[in-house]
Amino acid sequence: MPKPSSPHPSPSQEDEAVSPMASAEYAVGALSDVRLAQERAGLRAGTTPAWYGPAAAVALAGPSVMRAWSDGRGGTATVAALLVSLLGLGVVVALARAARRGAGVLVARSWSSRLWRSRVVLPVVFAAGAITGIACWATGAGQATTQVAVFGVWGLGVWGACLVRNAAIQRALRELA
Repeated sequence: MPKPSSPHPSPSQEDEAVSPMASAEYAVGALSDVRLAQERAGLRAGTTPAWYGPAAAVALAGPSVMRAWSDGRGGTATVAALLVSLLGLGVVVALARAARRGAGVLVARSWSSRLWRSRVVLPVVFAAGAITGIACWATGAGQATTQVAVFGVWGLGVWGACLVRNAAIQRALRELA
């Protein structure tokens, strides 16, 4: 039984009809789309979840508050303060891991890469904490108050850095759209 002829060319006929120039243009366009998608994915992977900043601030300031509470109480309070400090450190590490997983990034950046990305933010946040500590010392605040204030400023600085970085990434994604 003969096949009915179709008004549309078969795929092999279409391939023969496409010029090499059109094929090259299509390939260049497809490659450009892939590069754009990779750039968008890289930017999205760099965003920090909204919960990360406040959680990091609490994880940084919480142990200082606990230590301030335990000063002078001795015994169980000192052990509890030590455990909360270790827990705070564990929470910061877990938060960083959760943020990477939430962004779909399972390969961690190297320490040198992280420090290079934070080359401006890290010194600014550290300096803000140091200035806060000096101001507390100059005004006669106690050691516990100074420590809570410094770690609180560092926590807020981390949160602010996350907000600024996310805003920059969102701006770059809008420009790519």
